[in-house]
Amino acid sequence: MELSLILSYLRPYRLHLVGALLSVALFTLVQLVVPWYAGSSVNEIIRTRSIGVLDRTALVVLAFFALRSLFMYLQVYLTHYLAHRTVADVRQDLFASVQRWSLDRFAAWETGDAISRTILDTQLLQTHLLMGAAEFIATGLMLTGIVIALFGLQWKLALVVCAVIPLVFIIARLVGREIQQVAGRAQRHIADLASTIKEAFTGALVIRAFTQEERQLARFREENRQATQASLRISKLLASQEPVVTLLATMGVVVVIWVGGRLVTAGSLTVGGLVAFLAYMALAADPAGRVTRHYAEMRQALGAFRRIRQMLAEGTAVEDAPDGVELEHVAGRVTYRHVSFRYTSGPNAQQSVLRDVSLEVPPGERIALVGASGAGKTTLVHLLPRFYDPTEGTVLIDGIDIRRARLRWLRRQIGIVPQETVLFRGTVRENIAYARADATQQEVEAAGRAANAHEFIMALPQGYETVLGEEGATLSGGQRQRLAIARALLLNPRILILDEATSALDSESEALFQEALERAMQGRTTITIAHRLSTVRKADRIVVLDDGRVVEEGTHEDLLRRNQVYARLARLQWTDLADVPTGVTART
Repeated sequence: MELSLILSYLRPYRLHLVGALLSVALFTLVQLVVPWYAGSSVNEIIRTRSIGVLDRTALVVLAFFALRSLFMYLQVYLTHYLAHRTVADVRQDLFASVQRWSLDRFAAWETGDAISRTILDTQLLQTHLLMGAAEFIATGLMLTGIVIALFGLQWKLALVVCAVIPLVFIIARLVGREIQQVAGRAQRHIADLASTIKEAFTGALVIRAFTQEERQLARFREENRQATQASLRISKLLASQEPVVTLLATMGVVVVIWVGGRLVTAGSLTVGGLVAFLAYMALAADPAGRVTRHYAEMRQALGAFRRIRQMLAEGTAVEDAPDGVELEHVAGRVTYRHVSFRYTSGPNAQQSVLRDVSLEVPPGERIALVGASGAGKTTLVHLLPRFYDPTEGTVLIDGIDIRRARLRWLRRQIGIVPQETVLFRGTVRENIAYARADATQQEVEAAGRAANAHEFIMALPQGYETVLGEEGATLSGGQRQRLAIARALLLNPRILILDEATSALDSESEALFQEALERAMQGRTTITIAHRLSTVRKADRIVVLDDGRVVEEGTHEDLLRRNQVYARLARLQWTDLADVPTGVTART
């Protein structure tokens, strides 16, 4: 499975692959010819005692080494080219795969683990598997050629050498198997480290507010210790095998000299033949040590590649319809028909979040979703842009099942302002125009004014061209949220989802924003997850969810008079009890 996937990534670069393999073969051939030529030349020099033969031998050997250098250059360059391009393609596919995940997939993965697989595991794939495989092939060819040459020179001595080779490969196999197991643990520990580092940045305020710096440091220290121990175990295994292989090779050389000397004395072997044999032995010493190391490193990289393959195989529950439709005009009617939903992965796996929800939102209506935490409000609105698909039932826009619509078209009809604002690296203008990169400066500024953000943007050092720090850390919460609102307004959607978009605004900013929002949202269908009383009161209709079901619908005053779930939530969430009609008492 791993081999076929690797070959599929190498296929676009098959000409480079053929060139690399040809360079390896020619490099190996030149390496193997030199000892044979040197040995025969020694015999000729001893026989003729000719300086000319010596001069010719020196020039030919230099020519061989010049060719060797050329083929080495081609081998190294083409191998590195293949490794870099292949790993770039793997990383691209990993990132593309993540972009296609539905939101429930993210709940099943830790950020640090995904980053570790995308960056560190692919680095191992590049250095230890792709480059290592080329080295392993070159080394294997070299050793095979040397063994053949040794048998051609003197089969008795060759048998002595061959007695050592099985021991070398047994050691390589045992060590490689152990390294692959340890490498998996090491990569998991590194993923934990990446998650801890991320939390140190994203949770900096909370860590300092509760004075938990030492706790985070201790956690990092322990995870760092475990990762280091696993890495040191790999280093120990790698370090132990080469001395053993070198010792075996040295023993073989000693035996060859001892036996070979007797064969020369007996006349069964020439001095040149012994020189050539020892030259081949010397040539084999380094490859013999490297072949075990490369094998062990390849096993380590295979463990990393399996982690990569697991991430690539992570599918998405939301598939784009191959014959998807796109409506020319969207009125904005939203319909939920007997919708139920449960997560298939993550901490809430198989837990029912929505139960038989039916809801009709006419074009242009503004509804507020209200309910206790965990009632299913966010899940309900996330079904609309198909962040998930319902387990049962159907969601429709203008009577069209959204599973029949093209995802890109569908999501461009829906503007979303989340409660936790996400800003990206880049300028203020780029963040506002995130969904419409072709938007003009006038359109961007109009969206900024509509969101009551233009004034503070113009006060920034470079106005709309001011580069924001990571996640807009230099802006206040209210400023970040107004940029998110401007981003949604610039998209000019027919349907707007607000996850309490005004939660981070002060009273003055909220009043100005609400005034602009009244104009901007005219004629659009708006679904708001409401937490503020002011937001609830402005809704045309309030939909109350409880334990995944719609339990009440109506206006603020109507629901208070019914004195049921909404009235109880009103008394719990809003302290201005004057808003609750006299005589209404919340049920408990």
